[in-house]
Amino acid sequence: MTRFLQKSKLAIPTFALLHLLLAHACTEVDKTLGEDFIPPNQELKVQVRDATGFITMRNVALDSMSTGSFSVATLGRLDDGRLGKTSAGFVAQFLPASYAFTFEEGVTGFDSVCLVLGFSSTYGSDPTPMTVQVYEVNADLSIDSVYYGKPEVANRISKSANLAAGSDSITAESTSVRVRLRDDEQLFNRLFSYTTSADSFLTFFKGLYVKVKDAEANGAAGGSIKSVSLVNSSTSYASSAIVAYYRYPYTDSEGVTRDSVTSFTFHVFSTTPRFNVFEHDNAHLITQDGAVADMLCMQGLLGVATKMEVSSDSLAAWTGTGDEKKAYAVSRAELVLHVQDTSDYAKLDAYAAQLQCIVRHSSDTSVTYASIWDMYASDGNFNSAFDGAINRSLMQYSLNLTHYFNAAAKDGSALPLLLIPYSYTSDARSVLINNTSSKPQLKITYVEIKKE
Repeated sequence: MTRFLQKSKLAIPTFALLHLLLAHACTEVDKTLGEDFIPPNQELKVQVRDATGFITMRNVALDSMSTGSFSVATLGRLDDGRLGKTSAGFVAQFLPASYAFTFEEGVTGFDSVCLVLGFSSTYGSDPTPMTVQVYEVNADLSIDSVYYGKPEVANRISKSANLAAGSDSITAESTSVRVRLRDDEQLFNRLFSYTTSADSFLTFFKGLYVKVKDAEANGAAGGSIKSVSLVNSSTSYASSAIVAYYRYPYTDSEGVTRDSVTSFTFHVFSTTPRFNVFEHDNAHLITQDGAVADMLCMQGLLGVATKMEVSSDSLAAWTGTGDEKKAYAVSRAELVLHVQDTSDYAKLDAYAAQLQCIVRHSSDTSVTYASIWDMYASDGNFNSAFDGAINRSLMQYSLNLTHYFNAAAKDGSALPLLLIPYSYTSDARSVLINNTSSKPQLKITYVEIKKE
């Protein structure tokens, strides 16, 4: 027994040494395998560059954008203290709910004609009353025409007399308003002079221009802009319409003949022409030639936009023309905008939820605007990564300009971009961007390709 133990003790060091050698052989990795698979001169290193110096940004007025065929009508007046005053109204064509209409037997006469407006939402909380004014349109409207939302356009196609019989007003708290129209007996007769079609009806009544009174003041700042539930869908009527009331006799349970009042409505449909009308007192926001704006502005309801331009000289650096031995492949171009009110989260509620970039195309006959498709996914929805939506945590907007930048670099020039709120014809919220301590940034993610 003793001899066996002695032999075992002698074998332990030998076994341990063998174990260590085997373990070392198993864990040692040959780091040279595949080391020269990609030659050093063909390696592509991803780099990020701040290309902010390539762009210039300034505030410009929007004066040639169509506001027609809106889904939401607007009405009211707003003064936020920094951006100036904004007024909103709308022009719309109304049509009968049906053409197979007959009066009840024994109609005794008209009662009244009213414009009823229902509001779906409100921006602003100032309780100051705003008087509603109504003007009859005296020109033919067409769903195929382009209407620019300026007061001079609406005034040119409307009669000068205000149809509102009283001083009906709205406030931020209003959910609806009923405005009785003057000359309503004559208007009532015209509304019911149609025969069997929209064309015959429109020869007697072409539409209305609705606004709030200009002369009223809101004080230092305040007011509100109402979203009007105006356009009927295929499944339901909106809460706004022209309502014509008339009387006809009936006999009650006691045998007494009394007058009953009933009504007929005239609506705005998705196929009828309409456009919003905006007016801004914002000349102080426009960036003068040669000046640099301290604050960039994207104003709601087609006020001021931020114009971004990329110089041709800067683009040449990305085309390879400046250095024949180098070329660049840009995988991402991201524009980051830091909001002005970075110290006050409460003010973010006054910021538009989303921005969009549009390109202006002009010709001898027309001016059109088109959204750049960088921000959209293949299914037509927004890309969530940097789709122009506000990041409330970082207090910034991020927009995808990759395709725009690559196309511009390829062509050697780029059309200027206009940055505006996404719902620019219905959302009164604006965006203020810091252009001093936290300037907008254009971040380029790219790889450098060396040519032989």
